[in-house]
Amino acid sequence: MIKIITILFTYFLSFNLTFAEEIKYKPWVYDNTKISEKCLNNLYPVASGDWYESYYDNYINKLDEHWGNPKFELFVNKIGNHLGKEIPIGDKYNSSWDEEMSLTRYLDECNSGDEFEYTLISELPLYFCNDFAPNVESDCLSIVLIKHYSKYRTRLFGMTIYGLYNLNDKLTILPLRNVK
Repeated sequence: MIKIITILFTYFLSFNLTFAEEIKYKPWVYDNTKISEKCLNNLYPVASGDWYESYYDNYINKLDEHWGNPKFELFVNKIGNHLGKEIPIGDKYNSSWDEEMSLTRYLDECNSGDEFEYTLISELPLYFCNDFAPNVESDCLSIVLIKHYSKYRTRLFGMTIYGLYNLNDKLTILPLRNVK
């Protein structure tokens, strides 16, 4: 009897681990195109806290201490409110560490490779595009909630809502909200 229970337990455990591995990373797909992790790099604060500090310093107000400042944290959480207003769409600049910075990703420039280290949690109704990015005056084609995983020692995760827009006939990804 114990042998049967052990076999059943092992079977169910291996089935669950296999199933969990299959759904761990689920890519965002638009028009039969899987959107690569490269298009989302540094658009979410789990991996890019320094990037958001730089965006705030460059576009809003230079601060000595960012985290713990309510205005900065609201900026991070509601980044879409600033796109097309304080933050010009497509704008690029060099950070203090000499890296090119932009909150705009063009699908034709970034969508290469088969790296999908994120999970699509949900597709959202398109009307949220206007709610989450009121200053972006373009056609919203897709809006999704994505869960990201850090690649560092501590396995953190964060969730970001992204919008896919048609801006001047270019498919463009913008971060709209950082949820967690």
